[in-house]
Amino acid sequence: MRYIPLREHAPTDQDWLDAANALLLQMQAAPDAAARKKIIDDNDKLWGELKEWLLSLSHGKCWFSEAKDCINHWEVEHFRPKKSAKDKDGTVHTDCYWWLAFDWTNFRICGSVPNRKKGTFFPLREGCQRIPPLGDVRLEEPMLLDPADPDDPALLSFDLNGNAIPAPGITDDWDLERVGYSIERYNLNEYPPLVDQRKLVWTECWNAIQQYLAELEGYQRTRSPIARQQFKEKAQQIRTMLHPDREFSSVAHACLMGSGDPRVGGLLRSE
Repeated sequence: MRYIPLREHAPTDQDWLDAANALLLQMQAAPDAAARKKIIDDNDKLWGELKEWLLSLSHGKCWFSEAKDCINHWEVEHFRPKKSAKDKDGTVHTDCYWWLAFDWTNFRICGSVPNRKKGTFFPLREGCQRIPPLGDVRLEEPMLLDPADPDDPALLSFDLNGNAIPAPGITDDWDLERVGYSIERYNLNEYPPLVDQRKLVWTECWNAIQQYLAELEGYQRTRSPIARQQFKEKAQQIRTMLHPDREFSSVAHACLMGSGDPRVGGLLRSE
């Protein structure tokens, strides 16, 4: 998971924005929940019109898994469910977040594998109250990690076996609970093709790190211009794996962090 600067951008299609706002006004004027749900169902193609724009923000990757091809087709996911929301224990809260059904800031791009597992689950921290209609979402404390929150992706890391894990150094119980639940609910560790692809990236990155360090040591011994070029080429290979457009770049980042060698620190700084 990498941070997606969703709110730093906005759709440029004014017709789409006008249509979304008109639907919000219709839902506000609707007599009951059933009427609001009908408006949502009758216009469920609207958010799909932003699919390509949302994909462009993540370089064609799922916002939750960073996968491109191994998690099936793309879907526009509503971070806050558009009709009803489930607690962690499955308790259903009806008529939730309908006012965000056509709000582009509530959209995320998700592969069908994590999206099917997430479904309408959207638990909050124990004791936290759900906001009323048209309320301020900043008052809520969601349990699920959000790739559009600049602080959330840093809570998630990976190991050499391709498993998603809490980032090293996290000690806060709430952060650990959020990471554990998000790994489960986004199906990040139970879908073998996804885990296998992350393991391959970790192995490729680890091998590149060892080669980089060997080339660096060779240059430090000989001060040969050729040796210098060789370790610089290997460094560039690693930097390429860290680039936001690369699949599972966060796994490569975790691999470098896990190397424990200060000589690779500069590669992270130049990411």
